[in-house]
Amino acid sequence: MNSYLEKIKRIRTQLTVAGAAGAVLSTQDNVFYATGFSSVMDGWHLAEPIAAVFVPANAASPVVLILPEASVISPIVSERGGHPIHYDRLATFDMLNFCETARAEDAHLALPEDLLAELGEVMERVEGDCRPDIIQTIAASLSRHVTKNDLILFDDLRVAARVEALTDQSTGDALEAMFAARAVKTKDELDTLRESGRIADDIMAYTISQLGIGKSWSEVEKQVAHFMIDHNVDPLPGSPMLFGGAYDLVFRPDLFRTPVSLPFKGGEIAILETQGRYKNFWIDINRTAHIGPASAAYRDQFSAVRAIFETISARLKPGVNTAEICAFRDIPAARHLDPPEKLLVVAHSVGLVPLESPVKYPGTGLHGAKEGFVVEPDMVISIDCLYFGSGLGPSHMENVFIVNETGAEPLYDFPLDLVETA
Repeated sequence: MNSYLEKIKRIRTQLTVAGAAGAVLSTQDNVFYATGFSSVMDGWHLAEPIAAVFVPANAASPVVLILPEASVISPIVSERGGHPIHYDRLATFDMLNFCETARAEDAHLALPEDLLAELGEVMERVEGDCRPDIIQTIAASLSRHVTKNDLILFDDLRVAARVEALTDQSTGDALEAMFAARAVKTKDELDTLRESGRIADDIMAYTISQLGIGKSWSEVEKQVAHFMIDHNVDPLPGSPMLFGGAYDLVFRPDLFRTPVSLPFKGGEIAILETQGRYKNFWIDINRTAHIGPASAAYRDQFSAVRAIFETISARLKPGVNTAEICAFRDIPAARHLDPPEKLLVVAHSVGLVPLESPVKYPGTGLHGAKEGFVVEPDMVISIDCLYFGSGLGPSHMENVFIVNETGAEPLYDFPLDLVETA
């Protein structure tokens, strides 16, 4: 509960900064962040929201969770499963006619008395009538708690447009406010991320154990994906590796992807960008492996990248700007890179999404790196160093850090050493 209240307080702070009376959040990550609610249908990646939450700026007003009427039992089920959902009021809508089906009498259904009692308590927190769709329910909720002249921020501008067309509600974009709120983590979030860090170390160790001459990249990917699933991690869709496979002397847009059927012959440089979600939080760890012994020249290059990485990581503390952290031309090791301009250094926040940085939209643009953002305690920051040099091949390493009052705590303990497989 304390973590939930802290999150709502952070959202309200950002709403005040934006001059908004509230926010309607309907993207999966934001609904989960604000309430703890997630749907079994989240994996469908629907173009339309299947739940929403209204967070008012006024602390005296209720937080309203908006979900299908047929799902009003979800808070009970989730609570019993150890995953409480937080809200003050509920508002409902019909989804694909589930509600009409749910209301139908079933003589064979006999709910236990304790469940009926809990369901009755939940229903007492439902406000208004069930509406035909989520847009109408959002509009009805806003009419109860704000005026048309009040600015309401939305994290889905299609939803905002539909609500505005229906009600003339004043609307705006909630994305930057939500990223600013989410960038600083609660204690519970940090505890979960630390759990994910220990699992990430195990994943990386297992991945490296699967590498070797004669192994194809598809074999490695399949084994790593199974390992991740067995450890309660959802792999990145399509592959457990964002940048996977061996370098083939050509920089391609898909970043070092080895044809899945191509076996390692020896001499390849394997980029191991491991990503997946643990309890909705992203794992983002990267190490570099060399299939067979590396040359002395490559080891020297890798050592230079590592020295730069460690110098930059040591700069991470509250009050510094990420753009300043990532400056590396003054680091002596940079002189050992040929050319140093091929080194990419990025600092970004990690959380419910792998790029959760509090920068202006679009955060993936140049200003996200060149302008950066000021680091605060309890932010979770990735330092990512990728050398693209084509003479010897790439070198890549990435760690995620929890920022504390004086510096930063690495989330991953797996060694940064160059891995040279048998």
